[in-house]
Amino acid sequence: MGNLPDDLHVTRKAGALVAISGRKVIHIGKPTVKHCPLFKALFGSTDIDVESIRKKFDMQFDRWGMFTCDRVVVEDKIIVPFGASEMMMYALKRKVIDCAVLVCEGAGTVITTNPVLVQGIGAYMNGVFYTSPVKEIIEKISKNNGMVLDNGTAKIDQLAGVKKAILLGHKNIAITVRGDQDDVIESIRDLDVGSDIDITILSVCNTGISKNQAESIKKYSDIAWACASSNIWEIIGPVSILQLGMKIPVFVLTERGISFISGYSKQEVQNLIDPGKKHYITMNKLEPGEIKMDLGCFSVYLYKTEKLPLHTSDEPGPLQ
Repeated sequence: MGNLPDDLHVTRKAGALVAISGRKVIHIGKPTVKHCPLFKALFGSTDIDVESIRKKFDMQFDRWGMFTCDRVVVEDKIIVPFGASEMMMYALKRKVIDCAVLVCEGAGTVITTNPVLVQGIGAYMNGVFYTSPVKEIIEKISKNNGMVLDNGTAKIDQLAGVKKAILLGHKNIAITVRGDQDDVIESIRDLDVGSDIDITILSVCNTGISKNQAESIKKYSDIAWACASSNIWEIIGPVSILQLGMKIPVFVLTERGISFISGYSKQEVQNLIDPGKKHYITMNKLEPGEIKMDLGCFSVYLYKTEKLPLHTSDEPGPLQ
């Protein structure tokens, strides 16, 4: 791209890297996903192309001030039923965790104990690959009980974010990490081995990850979002304990992950699951034998199954 602007943010949608500056999309790569049920639900677009991606970001600029000084950073409504920020928001409210570490454009790595700040940052946010500081965003985060790792550079460093949270005295921490950062995921997991620190690792933004990265997620993460990744479906799905949702499933890999999910529910999920069995949760009643329960503000149904993953006809496609 040549000389880069001082105000630059790089995110991704449908597998395409998107560069934003001055409240405008200045570059969109080639999308690798042509259909996404979540994209359709949130933004009304059936087919994904460069123009629909551009319109999606225009909507985010106008409605929530994303990537700009007008950024909305607090929210208490559930936007995505099985979203990472929604789960962290409830886990903080119900004191399942005492701290969340996530990424916000214009601020970089953020450490917070404020549930509505977590949701405000994450509700409409995709993975952030690069960002530059936006003073107003950083100030809003600070006023809402959030700490930015580096005000001057808006550095994204999730490992340093967890280390900072530990230094601040937090013991039960949830963190989102992009799936392509497999070395970071492993290093974060090393922090709680043999210690009194409990870290729940949420692997997000997994479209396009390699088989090796998926293997690392399987080994070190607690929860993984399938996104449009065939490697997550094929490597993570079969070894997961619990699948949340059908179209873009969330795979829970560990007992720690199950405990974290319980923070999103009125029920103790671990008490509803048979040890050694696989289960899935769906918003639609599909067959007899269900257990009705709540996640967030939704009624859902818990089922046993012989194997995972379970598929539906409306999935992101083609899977990459």
